[in-house]
Amino acid sequence: MQTYQQEAMQRLRELLADPSSDPVEIAATYVTVLSEQLVQFARQSYRRDGAGVIEIDLRGIDLRTATGTAPIAYYPADAGSDEWPENVDEVLESYNPASEVVVLLFQDQSGPQIFVLE
Repeated sequence: MQTYQQEAMQRLRELLADPSSDPVEIAATYVTVLSEQLVQFARQSYRRDGAGVIEIDLRGIDLRTATGTAPIAYYPADAGSDEWPENVDEVLESYNPASEVVVLLFQDQSGPQIFVLE
């Protein structure tokens, strides 16, 4: 685990222990903790399916009490979804799939968040 991921894991523990923590910040920190695995998953999927998006669907999941794994899937860019934000097409056109990963995070507290990881 990279140093930034270790720091994110510590921050995630702090956020999860504080009942007043913002669920959006918790989810964004969760993405950082998983970033190395997400990048590896996306690279494998890119070789198989071409450019695309990793979706993490946390709707209905409270990370404070969740057990198991969150639904994480890779979708080719041309698969699209009505749930994807309009600007995801622009992100997909400008990102470099050889070195970057586009992640869409869905949760109950906000609209979809877009992350571009390296």
